[in-house]
Amino acid sequence: MPSLRSLSLLLSSLALASCGGDPGAETGATSSSTGEPGTTTGTVDPTVGTTDAPTSGTTGEAPVVPEFGATFVVIGTAADGLHAVRDLEFNPAAPEQLWTFNMLSHGVVIYFDPGTPQQTSEERIDAYGQHFMAYVSSAAFGDLDTFATCQESRNEWNVGPQDPDDFMGPALWPADLDIFAKVGQEFPPNGQEGSHLDMLHQSPLCMGIAHEAGNAFWAFDGMNGNIVRYDFQSDHGPGGSDHTDGVITRYKDVTVTRLGNIPGHMELDHATGMLYIADTGAGRLLRLDTASGTNTGKLIGDWDGAEYTGVEGADVQVLAEGLDEPSGLALHEGRLLVSEHGTGDIVAFDLEGTEIDRMATPAKRIMGITIGPEGDLWYADAGANEIVRVAP
Repeated sequence: MPSLRSLSLLLSSLALASCGGDPGAETGATSSSTGEPGTTTGTVDPTVGTTDAPTSGTTGEAPVVPEFGATFVVIGTAADGLHAVRDLEFNPAAPEQLWTFNMLSHGVVIYFDPGTPQQTSEERIDAYGQHFMAYVSSAAFGDLDTFATCQESRNEWNVGPQDPDDFMGPALWPADLDIFAKVGQEFPPNGQEGSHLDMLHQSPLCMGIAHEAGNAFWAFDGMNGNIVRYDFQSDHGPGGSDHTDGVITRYKDVTVTRLGNIPGHMELDHATGMLYIADTGAGRLLRLDTASGTNTGKLIGDWDGAEYTGVEGADVQVLAEGLDEPSGLALHEGRLLVSEHGTGDIVAFDLEGTEIDRMATPAKRIMGITIGPEGDLWYADAGANEIVRVAP
């Protein structure tokens, strides 16, 4: 567990007090609850914990964006284990699972059949999550029954507390519930460090992540201020340490600005290869053509023995400016939905950056957003420690 000294240093540097709580949570742990979100018994009443919209659209009339609605239904709370929840994703291979990612526990809460009378939840924290999921900012599922996470960390813990050394970047995890936070939980390690499948280490203070294909992901490097493509290629298996087949490509002139404790989420349009980025610190929405740019060769400073090169001249466009701390981002049916942490609004844009409409929410600190299997909009509220579904 981190020492009090190291926790105090980290909390000061990231200004975490606004989220509350103690990052020194139990590791290698699971817990579960059933019934109404925020309780341990009973059944879910989807009307419990609802809030009417402060406004509906920009004119007060019915919203022109189908994902917007007038009612906000609280699905999950701190009673389920939410602890500064900053992102949420439905598992595409098991859409009845909603995974939530919690900064101050370095772990997840998984909701099964969320928002239904059958809803249950389970908290899982890998025994080595304080490194491999340290102060997790964001997550993205892949297509190989895996997901990857970004960590807003400078590596303050690595099998014990330590001075930050920036050996940090995105991690690859199994979505298999028989493996994730189940395998390799012995501490100290005995040949396995937890259940993570891989990790590459060129992006401390990583703020956002998006899946491309296979084990390839795009990351928002908050420390160095670039977008970086990571391909883990073949993972090393649960708890391993061989990273040498990784391919890391830094887009050196695609500049992004981290705003501490506020993720900058990303989405890749797989049909066009366009990567959409919430550039939080600059208040912008960016679009990167991932097929553009010229590889300029090897970069120095590789931690992993991996292939590490740079790209320059990529086509990146500013789609929208003047946003108030853009954080969450979802791409759905030709629209970009962006949460503004500064206002609590969710803003809808077309793919050229023209604002279509916006919706106010009651969120205290809105962050990640996602589209559910039924096409409805969900968001994470780190300030209230709530998962919320937007209902018509």
